[in-house]
Amino acid sequence: MKTSVLKLLILNSSLLILLPACGKKPPAGEPVPVPPVNNFAMKNLASEFPGEIRTAKYAGQVQLVVFFRADDPACRGSIADWNALHQEFADRGFTLVGAVADDRKPDAIGAEIVALDPAWPVGLADAPVVQAFGGPPAIRAIPTFFLLDRDGHVARSYAGFVPLATLRADIGNLLDGQPLAPAAEPAP
Repeated sequence: MKTSVLKLLILNSSLLILLPACGKKPPAGEPVPVPPVNNFAMKNLASEFPGEIRTAKYAGQVQLVVFFRADDPACRGSIADWNALHQEFADRGFTLVGAVADDRKPDAIGAEIVALDPAWPVGLADAPVVQAFGGPPAIRAIPTFFLLDRDGHVARSYAGFVPLATLRADIGNLLDGQPLAPAAEPAP
């Protein structure tokens, strides 16, 4: 009888040790797992892309979704580089999609976007769009990039500015069906 009580106590103790790990969120700074992002819609902010932007239109393509702000000087200064990246790979099945993370009135943001003249669709990242990418914990900086493979899975995310050479290499690898190189460790 003492043996069965002892086994029961050991079992209960084991369960108490394991329970806190159930449903545990990843520590801050670690990537948040994101389900496939095959189709989301955003209010269009650029006049040359009418209506809603539906990413299902780009199904089967490699996509780079960039969350940015139109009033951020560094983001504004990067538009030409992002245009070049989009144009460099467009004929191979790649598109860049802008998601503006901003709580200002869409008309004001839209005017800024039109003035920036992006060569790719730009929409308003409302709460459902942000949630589709893992919510605010996944969008840790402006800009934040999500590189999606042809099936809509997030192959890699980048918080903050990343060298264009890194983006080119990763996009090229996905387009060629190659694995991505290991991600560089963030600086302390």
